[in-house]
Amino acid sequence: MNGMTTYPSYTELRARRLAERRRAALEALRVADARVHEAGGRLIVFGSLVEGRFDERSDIDVAVCGLPEGVDSDVALDVDIALRRAGFSADVIAERFLSPSLKERIDRNGREPSALG
Repeated sequence: MNGMTTYPSYTELRARRLAERRRAALEALRVADARVHEAGGRLIVFGSLVEGRFDERSDIDVAVCGLPEGVDSDVALDVDIALRRAGFSADVIAERFLSPSLKERIDRNGREPSALG
């Protein structure tokens, strides 16, 4: 070495921040997923986190599926609170409120949290 300190580039720093943010999102989703499974349902992640567009401004999009009316809303609220406590804005939708086009998109691209890494 020539005695000069090298600093990471902006691109390297951003990549590290995004990797850490993704890791934190996946951890928060594991907590939320446990709550949904405890109630007998499934948590499905869709949007930027599954489509490879997750960045500093991204929220977390999830659907709470397979639960009866009433229970689904209570569990969706618990999931929303868990994700927000972890520092993420979230769009949490009970399955019965999904539009046909969004349901089709989730069926095609959605993933359970355990499949994300």
